[in-house]
Amino acid sequence: MAILVLTRPEEASRRLLAAVEEHLGQRVAHILSPAIEIESVAHGPLPDGVVSVILTSEQAALRARGAGARGGLKAWCVGDRTAEVARREGFEAVSAGGDAEALIVTILKAQPEAPLAHIRGEQTTGDVSERLTKAGLMTHDQVVYRQKDCTLSPEVFEALSGGQTLVVPLFSPRSAEAFLRQIKAADPVRIIAMSKAVADKASACGARDILVAERPDLEAMVLATCRRISMA
Repeated sequence: MAILVLTRPEEASRRLLAAVEEHLGQRVAHILSPAIEIESVAHGPLPDGVVSVILTSEQAALRARGAGARGGLKAWCVGDRTAEVARREGFEAVSAGGDAEALIVTILKAQPEAPLAHIRGEQTTGDVSERLTKAGLMTHDQVVYRQKDCTLSPEVFEALSGGQTLVVPLFSPRSAEAFLRQIKAADPVRIIAMSKAVADKASACGARDILVAERPDLEAMVLATCRRISMA
């Protein structure tokens, strides 16, 4: 059986592992090897008059209060997990249940009062603020964290040198780049991409075996990962 490589921060990786093992009904050989780490960045206050926030990651949801967003504000969230975290932080969360495209569609359909603030990391996809502003909803960017590459665990390279096949779920273009730049294109790695954007980045970085999850959410990633593990 292949080895599952978990590239998210530890808490998120362990949630994924638990879900995969529950679905398969057995323990799974795995390596914890975060591809990126999160670092808060200095920022100013939110612009005056912001009446709701946009959150495109769990990390943004965790930092929104520290960025000046008061509890009780509506939070437009990219997916269910981000919305769950936002609710725990005291926001009135709405989940778009998908990716940045679904989020933009959800917000434009609702036509909330503006201005809005997109609380996010330094790197983002979808040009959310720019597109909403062009559509008539003034949206400010508020960058509150950055992602730094992590050196992969020695266990990853030991497994590859031993001829083991690795199954690697990747949840963002940034993590795809951080992981794949450290291995060889010919290495036996099966990528599970959360979205087409992740798959495109993985392909550009030399990955050859890529499966895109049916939906950009954790449940679909778990199912795709289990299929890949079972095929090994």
